[in-house]
Amino acid sequence: MERETTFLKKDIIWNILEKKYIVRNVPYTVSDTEDEQFLDLDVSMRLTALRDLMFENEIPHDINYEDIAHIEF
Repeated sequence: MERETTFLKKDIIWNILEKKYIVRNVPYTVSDTEDEQFLDLDVSMRLTALRDLMFENEIPHDINYEDIAHIEF
């Protein structure tokens, strides 16, 4: 039995100190056999950096991941 992986996109939302920070269209995968969601390591690291930049008001608090996916940190 071969395991299938489905590639999807979702919005990641943080509420920190009563402020909302949103990254839209974040890619993730779902394994049919485990029915769990997984983020790629590069995506996870990029999200952490984006969250920190949003918190420091260096970038907007609502961004589209597809617009910054090519940027390397």
